[in-house]
Formats: sequence, structure tokens, C-alpha cells
Amino acid sequence: MKTKDVDFDIIENPAPSSHLWKQWKSMVNTEEWLSDDNSVTDLLPSLKSTCSVWAVTQTSDRNMVGSVVWNVYDDICFLGFYLLTPEYRGKGIGSVIWKQAMSMIPKDKVLALRGVLNMVPKYKAHDTPVDGPLLENFRINSRDFQTALRDYESLELVSIPNTTKTINFNLYPKIRERFVDG
Repeated sequence: MKTKDVDFDIIENPAPSSHLWKQWKSMVNTEEWLSDDNSVTDLLPSLKSTCSVWAVTQTSDRNMVGSVVWNVYDDICFLGFYLLTPEYRGKGIGSVIWKQAMSMIPKDKVLALRGVLNMVPKYKAHDTPVDGPLLENFRINSRDFQTALRDYESLELVSIPNTTKTINFNLYPKIRERFVDG
């Protein structure tokens, strides 16, 4: 396959022992797509529910160019990872593997997507047009968090129906931009 002067092949569902999963895990770590621990990246390749589409180089190494990884459960497909290596971004490869993944996802399932906020408009324009619940996670080291809290406008314990209690704080725009939005 070829897009914008890049040759690549598409493969589906490589074996859990494939070198591609090791490259994928490294990229997940590099891009900081981790949950609270490594259990997701350790377990995902070997789960029976895991499905995937990969763009790989046409070299003998068949290295990862990009991937779409999701899990199929009873009534839902959870798409948790859509990644392209930086040097291949913006060349149309992501669209190709995304389209292939969408063709493989059963149409009678609800598709839930985990993504970064700046990509939501792109996803909504294509295959995931319905907004669902939004969960935002922010990573901040403890020293920066303490510094930010010194400049908070308000701090309160809030209770949201059907959830646990959370701390709600409003930071001055300058602090929020530096630590949360940046």
C-alpha cells in the first residue's frame, strides 16, 4: 500500500509474541498513554478480546508504522489505542488503518473511544459522532501540583451522582494553561 510517497503493508491481529507489540508498548510509554500502571500494555496483547490493525514497514524488519487496537466485549467495542509513529504522521496512513479497523468492528456493538481532547473533532467528523461521558485525566508531579494549588481560586469537595467524590479546583488561567492545558 502507498500514501504520500510512503510504502507500507497492513496486517491484522499479530501474535502476542510479535515484536510489534513490544514496539507498541514502547510508543505507548513514550507518548504517555499509560493508565496508572503497566497492566494494560502487559495484558492487552494476549487478551482474547483484543483486535488490531497495523501499518508496518515494507522492510525485512516489518516495524511498526502505526496501529489501531480495540477490545470487543458483550455489547461494546472499546477502542483504546490509535497511534502512529511520529515520522509517519500526516501522511494519510492513520486514515487507512482507521478505515480498516472500522470495517472490522461489528456494527451491532457500541463503539467507545478513548482519545485525546484535541482529536475529538476529527473522530466526531467520521465514525464516532455521538458524545458520551467525558473523563479527563491530567498528570502533574506533586511539586508542580502543590505550586499550582497555592494559586487556586477555589477548592471544594464535590459529589457527582453515580461517582465518587472528587476535588474540584479552579486555577487561575495562567496556572491552568501551564500545568493542565499545556
